[in-house]
Amino acid sequence: MSRRRFAQLLSAAALAVGIGRLANAETASDKDQLLARLTAAQPSQRVKLPADFNDRFGSAHVSGKYFLTEKPFLLEGAEKLLSLGTRLGKFWFEPARVRHSYPFHSQWGSYRTLVELARSEYFTQLWQMPFTTFVLEAMAPAEEGWRKAGLTDDFYAAVTREYFDVTAHFYRLFRDRAVTVVLQNCEGDWLLRGEGQEWNPPPTDWKQRCEQMQRWLAARQAGVAKARAEFGTGAKCVVAHAAEVNRVDDAFKGIPTMTRHVLPGVEVDLVSYSAYDGMDGGPLHFWKCLEEIRAHARTGPLFGPSALAIGEFGIPENASPKRITERYDEALGVMLAANVRYAAHWEHYCNEFTAEGKPPTPVNDPKLMRGFWLVKPDGSLSEGGKYFSALWQRAK
Repeated sequence: MSRRRFAQLLSAAALAVGIGRLANAETASDKDQLLARLTAAQPSQRVKLPADFNDRFGSAHVSGKYFLTEKPFLLEGAEKLLSLGTRLGKFWFEPARVRHSYPFHSQWGSYRTLVELARSEYFTQLWQMPFTTFVLEAMAPAEEGWRKAGLTDDFYAAVTREYFDVTAHFYRLFRDRAVTVVLQNCEGDWLLRGEGQEWNPPPTDWKQRCEQMQRWLAARQAGVAKARAEFGTGAKCVVAHAAEVNRVDDAFKGIPTMTRHVLPGVEVDLVSYSAYDGMDGGPLHFWKCLEEIRAHARTGPLFGPSALAIGEFGIPENASPKRITERYDEALGVMLAANVRYAAHWEHYCNEFTAEGKPPTPVNDPKLMRGFWLVKPDGSLSEGGKYFSALWQRAK
């Protein structure tokens, strides 16, 4: 779903810095106190960034509409991210759609499994790059039909085998290297509902859909956990499974959400949040959404209770050009205060056009793009690109 359409659909354990659970602050004094603490956590207000900042904060690279070199598109973007200073890259890891995710200067084969894709030429080169965190939006052909009615135990067993096999592969590959690999879905509320479905009112079968999603996520988690138990002892690397939510704010309007109606019924390693609805409401609202997730998430012993990440956050600079740096700084203040495990900016090269039409690609004119970017089509850094690259260089 385009973030343009998402914006149209929007209505206008103590933590590491000692903020605590103040999401339900009622009085003006409580809110002022919370806002002051979130402000103090902003990068612009801190003397030092966390030592692992560049391992935890990075950007996504997928489906950009332009390129800057003649290198395979996956590798070009990865190299550029590293040059900006981050060591966290988020990539789309889907055998059925990889040629659309990374189209330029690339000859992709046909891949039936996640392991086959992991062993492909370009991903093999990606794994050799000095990232310390790979966040992989994964969907295997074997699990594509998870929403269908009447699925048998064999379907879920196949999903578990798929994630066992790819997790085992990563443990063999990275065993002697300090790398974190996170396998996750993308924007689970849209997966649950269908893209753009507001669920106001929800369909009559919404509870059944939630139960089916729980079973699907549990099958993925079972494969990752089983392989980690068998291959993870003594390994320097960690492979984890995350479930991503995205329509958290809808719960406050009485609309069923993945956060309230799926997460409590399945234990995962980590919960990821595609955070546009939280970020767009300002720091206090963003915090409230994070606390909503923490209240309902069931995360296991790998990262501990209420383990949370930010799977996407971003600003379309051409469409929303005001206070870009300030808004990013406010958002990172919330994330740092919440001690999120990782956060992936959306995104490296923009994938959305300004107009409803589709100009020919590669796009050369920055004005044709909405501006979800670190690097523009002309190779210059965006305002967000300058902000994040300065933080990554500072954190070094």
